[in-house]
Amino acid sequence: MDRRTPAPTQAAPVCAECVRLSNEQQAANAEGDYSRESDCRVLLARHRTAEHGGER
Repeated sequence: MDRRTPAPTQAAPVCAECVRLSNEQQAANAEGDYSRESDCRVLLARHRTAEHGGER
């Protein structure tokens, strides 16, 4: 079974935290650390909800 996750989530334009979390997610995926990738995806979604009014 392929445990790879979907493509990394896109960051909101010009938001340093979105960019940081998106980069961390991509790095984790490249390293095969899917647990850390999932954590980043969750943190990014929470950040977007809190700071940008939802998913982008």
